[in-house]
Amino acid sequence: MQQLYTTFRRYNWLQSIATLILGALLLLFPNIVTNVGIAFIAAYLAIQGIIGLVAAIRAGKDNPMQDNKMAEGLSIGLIVVAVVFYLLAKPLLASLPFILGLILIFMGINRLVSGFSRNRTYVNVTPWPMAIYGALLIIAGIVLVINPFGTLMLLFRFFGGTLIAMVIIDFFTGRYYKKQA
Repeated sequence: MQQLYTTFRRYNWLQSIATLILGALLLLFPNIVTNVGIAFIAAYLAIQGIIGLVAAIRAGKDNPMQDNKMAEGLSIGLIVVAVVFYLLAKPLLASLPFILGLILIFMGINRLVSGFSRNRTYVNVTPWPMAIYGALLIIAGIVLVINPFGTLMLLFRFFGGTLIAMVIIDFFTGRYYKKQA
């Protein structure tokens, strides 16, 4: 167990460098990182499909009595999934903030209406905090609906900044524990 802990600690700097690079890339170039990530995932799926297809064809040549139609079909299906993923990943990513924006708008309207409803349980509770919360939800939903892909890139930038902050905190924490040991 101690050897496993030592190995993790020894290669912690490599993980920190990789995290720092990914965080910086996400912070500075979120669109490029998104496109490259989509291309890598699609390429991985396509390569797995091609490998499976070649293996199924070779197995069929080596043993003509063996039925490899299912393996060939699954491999071709994986290649088709890779192409569809490559073509539809960006529109699907952009649709998630749009759908979330619609949900936030409806939740905001619900909070706004429930804040001013006549069926309040407590008379001495002011409706304004709920109304402000509902208005903020509506504004956030409108922003998500109007600019879904820009909002997604902002989220990726935030994630990149968070990764950089994690690396910095890990660096100082490692220094602190190194002094303690």
